Amino acid sequence: MIQRSKLARLTVLAAVAAAFLSGCAVHITTTKDGDSASVRSPGSAKIECVASPSGECHYALFTSRCESVEAGDGKSTTTCTHQVFEQFKLATGQSRQLENLPAGYKQCMKSSGKPEVPNCN
Repeated sequence: MIQRSKLARLTVLAAVAAAFLSGCAVHITTTKDGDSASVRSPGSAKIECVASPSGECHYALFTSRCESVEAGDGKSTTTCTHQVFEQFKLATGQSRQLENLPAGYKQCMKSSGKPEVPNCN
């Protein structure tokens, strides 16, 4: 367990360093089930399954569109719709380069089974 944690930290540090030097953003997902890292630049991302007890990371990439409607009593209600545009799985240690991603997309990762959007369960 300690070795996995050290390896995951080293991988994350390398991703952060590469992103800092290239002007990209780094997104780290750490759950009770595993670790995932992604390096993002506008319209593209490299996603890596760093560690997972099942040996796999399952991903869902999606966009959200929310609308607020004001009720007569002055309170507003917000309704959101979520559109999954990509689902895939990677083995631990594998990565995938994605291009032409929509602005403002979100991602969920789960170690077993498809993650449910938007709460990533």
